Amino acid sequence: MNEETISLRELVEIVWNGKKIIILSMVVSILIATVLSFIVLDKKYVSEATVQVTANTNAEGIVKQYIDSEFTSQVFAERMKNQAFIDQIFNESGKKVVSNKNLAVNVDVQTNMISLSYTSGSSDGAQKILSTLIDEQKKYMSETLTNEFTLLADSYTKESERLSNEIRDLIKLYNETIKTNNLPEILILQSMIPNELIIDLSTEQQATLVNIDGALQNELMQLQAKISSKSEEYRKVLDQYQSVLTNIESFRPDPLIKTVIAPTLPETPSSPNTLLNSTISIVLGAIIGLGIVFFRKYWTETNPVEK
Repeated sequence: MNEETISLRELVEIVWNGKKIIILSMVVSILIATVLSFIVLDKKYVSEATVQVTANTNAEGIVKQYIDSEFTSQVFAERMKNQAFIDQIFNESGKKVVSNKNLAVNVDVQTNMISLSYTSGSSDGAQKILSTLIDEQKKYMSETLTNEFTLLADSYTKESERLSNEIRDLIKLYNETIKTNNLPEILILQSMIPNELIIDLSTEQQATLVNIDGALQNELMQLQAKISSKSEEYRKVLDQYQSVLTNIESFRPDPLIKTVIAPTLPETPSSPNTLLNSTISIVLGAIIGLGIVFFRKYWTETNPVEK
């Protein structure tokens, strides 16, 4: 055999003479791949689902801002992948029974569509886990927003109480000024009539106020302006408080988190891929067989004893 070149015919002859070795190598590779696929490697099933998150709601003002900030595809995706959240749902004696490594989450920012998939050792297990994660995430986000609404309502309650006390003090000061200066009692303001402030001066009161000393009139007008301003703030706070209360009672996450495609029940395992493994094993076996054949030929040709 020429040391520098080798003809195509010689290559074919080498391969043909070593066909048994090549075939045997391919058969062994296929057997190994079959054993790995059916016995050694665990079967994995993938359940898939599609969810859409939208903040479209009839709410207005600060309530809408809360909803818009909470119900986004990015927030939903990040919370779905949070291992602490998963552990709260699937917690057995402190052991991690479900891992976020088996959960794939992809977000389409243009459509707010979220593609979810979970890989498990059983078909129904993959579907059940993914369904539970989606349902619990809806519940969790709803509870989180409801808690924020409750805190917001509490803050409005405190604010309304503060404004109410300030208005009462201003009205008290106004009325005391009227009495101290022996002014007509018609100028005395009423403070509260069941949750509604009566602070506007009547035509008769305004006419009486015109005839009062300038400095005193200015003092009374300033007090009345402060009372009007605080009363307007008070009304706004009450409106916001009522709006929050309405949302606490009626809020539901379902219109905002839509399950477009429910978690599927996989019929066949996603891995191991028996066909792919067999194909790879055939190619790998052929390569190994060819390597053995050519190495044997090289070893024989370069054996100094035979020469």
